[in-house]
Amino acid sequence: MNFKIHDKLIYEFESPKGLLYRMVISYTCVMAAVIILLSFVMGDTSRLNFYFFINSCTVAVMAWFIRQSFNIHSKEPHLLVFRISLFLLLNSSLTSVAGGLNLMERDTASVIAAILYFPAMIMIIYSFRKFISYVNFNYKSAVNLSLTDELTGLPNRRHLNIKLREIENRTGTICIADIDYFKKINDTYGHEAGDKVLRNTGLRLGNFMSDNVFISRSGGEEFAIVIFDNVNAEDIIRRIKASVSDACNGSISVTLSIGVASKNKHDSSSAIISAADNALYQAKMAGRNCIKYAPRRYG
Repeated sequence: MNFKIHDKLIYEFESPKGLLYRMVISYTCVMAAVIILLSFVMGDTSRLNFYFFINSCTVAVMAWFIRQSFNIHSKEPHLLVFRISLFLLLNSSLTSVAGGLNLMERDTASVIAAILYFPAMIMIIYSFRKFISYVNFNYKSAVNLSLTDELTGLPNRRHLNIKLREIENRTGTICIADIDYFKKINDTYGHEAGDKVLRNTGLRLGNFMSDNVFISRSGGEEFAIVIFDNVNAEDIIRRIKASVSDACNGSISVTLSIGVASKNKHDSSSAIISAADNALYQAKMAGRNCIKYAPRRYG
């Protein structure tokens, strides 16, 4: 199935905005035709010169801009302001064409064109500033979504990789925490209950996040904890474990097994992750629901 989105008007031809688009384009064509026709009837055809063609091209460009603005799927008010400003510029150019062909006094045409041009530029500046804010906000939202785990609300594996690069030349502590018997929880109570446990665990873990403590869902029922500069690392880890165990999950008892590895400045993050993972394995072998520390030699 082809889901490719083509560059075309997003609004149906019969929709109100499709009608507005057709009216603007029709208005442009009709006004341009009327001006050219009047120039042959009562104007000065000798003035069909370079100035006339430049203004005609400007009219065509304005019409093209208005047409393109209907490709934008947005209900933001500044988009309407932008379209109105383009429409004013379109009429300013049409007035200049009429003045250049002596269909009205050139001075009068210049004044009318200027009156239309000035508010149009003010509106364009306003809508452009709003557009910048709109783009920046949506860009930030998109980045945040790409770095956040949808179920728990914690940072995801991609965000963890960024933090691991940040700690590459720093001291700290890296932990791998795993919810004990999570597969049994899913098999016994169902995946909906398992998701609830993950959400509750995420909420508890999120309370410990700070400038020096980063916690992410690294996959499945596994969480990674990065503590920069060994700031009270042991105390933080104990409190994290106790907090998750105290969380309300109905009749479901939740405990954590945690593997911990300390990082010196020149240790690689990948080596410390591997050491923490091995320590987690030792915690599982020791009966789960405990904290195991990796030895300080990491091959």
